[in-house]
Order: sequence, then C-alpha cells, then structure tokens
Amino acid sequence: MAKIETEAARAVRRVREEKELQRRQRELNRKRPKFYLWYLLIVLSIVYIVDEVSSNMGTFMKSEVVTEFFIRGRGMDLKTGTALLDTMSAPRYATMIIMPFYKALADRFGRKPFLVINTIGMGVGLAVCLVARAPIVYLLGMLIVNFFMYNDIQVVYVMENAPEGSRAKLTSATKSVALLGVVLIPVLRDLFMGNDGSQWRKVFLIPAVMGIVVGLAAIFLMRETPAFLEKRVGYLRMTDEERQQKALEKQKAADESKGGVGRALRFMFKHKQIRAVALCGMVFAVATGVTSQYETIMKDAGMQTADITQVMYFNTVTYALITAVTGFVIDGLGRKKSAVLLSILAFLGLTAFVLSAQFGLPAAAIGISYGLFQGGLWSVSDMLCLLISGESSPTHLRASVMATMSLVLGLGTALSNVVIIVGMLFVKSIGMLALCVSAPFMLLSIIILITKVHETRDVDLSTVTGEEWD
Repeated sequence: MAKIETEAARAVRRVREEKELQRRQRELNRKRPKFYLWYLLIVLSIVYIVDEVSSNMGTFMKSEVVTEFFIRGRGMDLKTGTALLDTMSAPRYATMIIMPFYKALADRFGRKPFLVINTIGMGVGLAVCLVARAPIVYLLGMLIVNFFMYNDIQVVYVMENAPEGSRAKLTSATKSVALLGVVLIPVLRDLFMGNDGSQWRKVFLIPAVMGIVVGLAAIFLMRETPAFLEKRVGYLRMTDEERQQKALEKQKAADESKGGVGRALRFMFKHKQIRAVALCGMVFAVATGVTSQYETIMKDAGMQTADITQVMYFNTVTYALITAVTGFVIDGLGRKKSAVLLSILAFLGLTAFVLSAQFGLPAAAIGISYGLFQGGLWSVSDMLCLLISGESSPTHLRASVMATMSLVLGLGTALSNVVIIVGMLFVKSIGMLALCVSAPFMLLSIIILITKVHETRDVDLSTVTGEEWD
C-alpha cells in the first residue's frame, strides 16, 4: 500500500520542489554561447579520456600484476595465476546489481552530479591500485574503477546535446579523442617500466591524479543537459492532481518523471524493441570478455614487456581511428547494417591478432589487428547498449534504461569470463580460446539484431515514447 502523505509533509515537499523549480528554471534560461556544443565536446572528451584510461589500466597491466602477486608471489604459471586473479575479481559483478539503481539517480537529480562523482571515483580507484601491496587491495581498487566507469554518463551528455542526425558521429568522435588519450598508458609504461614489469605501480600515479583533478574541474566547467532540465521543469510545474492524472493515463507510477530501475525494467519487459535490444546486448557481451585477456594473450605467446608496450601504441591509435570513422558509418548506413559490417571487422581483427602474436609478427601488425578488433567490437557494443537503447527510450527513463543495459552487458561479460577462466586451465593457447569464445556469440547477436530490432536512425529523442516499435 502506498504511503499516505500528510498535509505537513506535502507542504514541506512543495516548498522543496518550488526551490528546485526556480533553480532548474534559471539553469534552463541561461543563454548558451554560440559555440557551446564544441566547448561541451572538448570538456567531455577530457572526461572521456579519464574514463578510457581508467577502464583500460587493468587490462593493459594484467600480466605484470599476475606476475607479482601469483607467479613470483605464489609460484604459479601465467594461465593459473590469471585464472585465479579473474576468479578473485568476480565480486565486481555483484556491484552491477546495484549499478543501475545508482545510475538511475541521474534521471532524478540530473546528469552533472554523477559526471563529477564518476570521474573522481575512477581516480580514487586507481589511487588504491597504486598503493596496493596485496592482491585483495588491488582488486578493491579495480572494483571501484569498474563501478564508476560503467555508468557512461558522458554518453548521455552527448546524446542530449547533439543534433538529431549527428548523435552517432559526435558520440564516436568524442570517444575517438578519448581513445587517443589511452596512448598515455604505453607512454607511462615506457617511462616507468621499460622491460621491468615490477615497476607497474608507477604507471597508475598520473591517471589517478587526472581522475580526481578533472572530476573537480567538471563542477565548474559543465552545465546540466537541456533535455533533462526541460523534462524536470515540466514535472515540477505540475500540480499533484496533474501528476496523478498523467500517471493514470500512462499507467505508470506517480513519480514517473523521476526515472528509476524498477520502471526501466518494466519498460524493458513490456516493449518489444527494448526487450530485443537487451537480449541482443547480453549475447553480444559474451563476445567482449576476451578483451580482459589482451595483454595476457601476448605474454602467453612469449612476448616481452617492452614489446607488448610497443604493440599498445599501434593498438590505441588504430582503435581511435576506427571509432572516429564508425560514427559516420552508423549515421550513414543506419544502426543495423553498421552492426553487421563492424562485427565482421571485429572477427577478422581478432583472428589476425591471435595469429600474429603466435607467429611473432612485428608490433605494428599485432597492434593494428587488435585495434581493428576493438574498434569493431566496442562500436557494436556501444550501439546496442547505449545508442539504440537510448534512442528507443523516453527522456524520463533514458538514463535508467541505459543503466539497466549496463547490467545486461555485465551479465553477458560475467558469463564470458567464467568460460574463459575454466578454459584457461585446460588449453595451451589463451589466444585460440579467446577466438573460440568470441566468434559464435558475435554471430548469434547479429542474427537477433537483424531479425528482432528496428532501426532507430534519425529518431527525435524528445518525442520518443517507447511505443513506436510495438
């Protein structure tokens, strides 16, 4: 039974909402400079760089962490040590259960506060890894990083500020700039490690400071998105009776405009489009688990630390270039055709990467191959879990649906890691295992996309109700 609001509580709430209305209205009325969009994209690119560097640190440093904590520390081999580290990392998937509830708060309190919190949080997580002297402390730091990096609130920012026909282009352009920033990791590896993997902690220092500083700077540099302000102001202007009437008409909760995971889940199960996208995304996510084995695949193939660092330069630049191009492809060809082409690119890139590492080809060949794989794989993943899901959801539930899609992605990735962890105990080549896990699920996901999901290119986000494709 719903809690009955007393007159005193109602009066307090209305005073609080009136203050918020005035504040939100002032924000909405603030004149935006002529070149505000470009300024916004520059700031978001810097925030995105912190996100991408943080999200790649664990993968780029994995074999060195395994070597210190499990090979030198416990006398294990690389495969067993990696399997144990991945098993100990399993609790991070439990945080994905609460992650959508956290991200959904952006539908109630706005996008800006969580952009700031997420960026600072990633910096704090990297700082914990920096001081770790035991695997449990290192894993705690990575758990903090993983929690905040999966929220992708900067993508919501771009989507809600970009013109209708340019959302994918601007999203991928912003991300490609951020990916170029990931070259900071091999630069720091060269600077602090060389061929001595025992110095891996020093690589975490500058990214940790960046996360905290950039997050604090965002407090002063960023504004709330117009889409959120308009929706929130409209809600706050309603009388209680109008809210109740609107809720009855739409058969939703009275606080519909506050978003929320429960409403997002009901929306996902009710609407065929989002339901199909969720299924497609979870299946595709099983193919993405192999990315956590990027460095260990090369180490398992016999490559040295300095050689792996050289591969990272080529990989990072190639990945960024592919991501920059895919935005134009996605907006030009549409979401579905692009997903097919990019999945083929990902499969060919992964195959070339595994074989070139096994046969000891030059760093350029290995790095470019993996960059093609990453560019294709993550472009499709972002398209499914962020772009198509966001374009299929109404504004008041968009962040909540995208948050719930992150949970779906996490479930698929968790399943993939279970398969890989078990497989590593029985196979000779981690690379061939990765190829055998990734390829079938990419194919199945694309079949679901083609047959079940409708195209969302050029949709007007302000008019989306979620019922267009039912």
